[in-house]
Amino acid sequence: MGTRSLHQKQDTSESTSVLAELIYPYSREAFLQEVWTQKSVYLTGGGTRRFDDLLSWATLSELLNHHDFEYPTLRLAKNGQVLAPVENANFLKHCQEGATLILDRVHKFVPEIARFATAFRSEIGHPVQVNLYGSWPGIQGFKCHYDTHEVFILQVDGSKTWSIFADTVKYPLDDQKSALQPPPEGAPESVWTLEAGDILYIPRGHWHYAVATDGPSLHLTVGVTSQTGLSFVEWVSEQLRDRVRWRENLPLLSEAEPVSLRHRLHELIAELNDYLNDESVVSAYESYLAQAGKPAVRYAFPYQVGFGIFAEGRKTQFYRPPYQRVQISELEGDRGYQILASGKEITLAGVPKSFVETLFSTDNFSGLDVSEWLPDYDWEIDLVPLLSRLVTEGVIFVAKDC
Repeated sequence: MGTRSLHQKQDTSESTSVLAELIYPYSREAFLQEVWTQKSVYLTGGGTRRFDDLLSWATLSELLNHHDFEYPTLRLAKNGQVLAPVENANFLKHCQEGATLILDRVHKFVPEIARFATAFRSEIGHPVQVNLYGSWPGIQGFKCHYDTHEVFILQVDGSKTWSIFADTVKYPLDDQKSALQPPPEGAPESVWTLEAGDILYIPRGHWHYAVATDGPSLHLTVGVTSQTGLSFVEWVSEQLRDRVRWRENLPLLSEAEPVSLRHRLHELIAELNDYLNDESVVSAYESYLAQAGKPAVRYAFPYQVGFGIFAEGRKTQFYRPPYQRVQISELEGDRGYQILASGKEITLAGVPKSFVETLFSTDNFSGLDVSEWLPDYDWEIDLVPLLSRLVTEGVIFVAKDC
């Protein structure tokens, strides 16, 4: 994997993708065919501390010093038990006694982790959550359990030994928690000790527990909540809410033919079959997955309120948010183009397709560049309002150094 930090800007090719960095030396194809959802795998960092730019003990201390985290965002676990919320008031004492400190959704508080999570989410099209764990040697935090999402363990500092067991529930859902299932018996299938820079992948449903070894351990858990067939069914259900037919009451059991419950259900099934056989439904779901994640960069004041956008006039520099997914659709009747970018939907009218394609394939550009792309358009009358709208909508941003 080399020494490059995982949060640095990357494109979506395998050689530079976040997934490729995480699973090296596996190729994407080999990992998805041989490992993904099937077995745990240990991926050595070769002694390189490749996660230092994501997190450190100093970063954790700053988070605790400057945020009043409440349970369950901040919680403690010791000897297989999660401590009661009231114990957060004494979290330092409990940590001194060996309790593992857990900070959920740390990507919401650390910009470097946010960029990493956004890049990963953008690449794979499934929700990503990053949690932080600080552990102390010799004391087990959580009891043996499984997660209902795919897990990548990124060992930041120290060392931790993981014991992995087979799954007893195949592909468990969120409500199929391990606390409701008997743990596996016998010895673990594998035991791995992670040092700083190492990665461990654990499929959902595979039981595991971990203990810090020689000293304090700091790691990040990257959870991937993969979409399933049931996720697609839930999405379809949301789409059908807009159809009156599907909001109608079903016939009562006591009603007679031909409007019986059975007859109506067969009608709905036929309509559903027609709906699902429409290729546009598949495309719409793919679009939904691509645009569902929130971008790491969403706000830039005071520009988004409309102030100071063109402080440098045409020399003003702009950029598109990192990992921005863009979908461009041409509207009927030459009415312009519908742009779906980072979950935002806007319409651009009165501009040529070549401009739209150039704009959304260029990461950094200036007002001078836009003038060259649209030489027949007036700067003050046409281009300033156009760029202002894109800035206030959060589709493009004013570069910080202009």
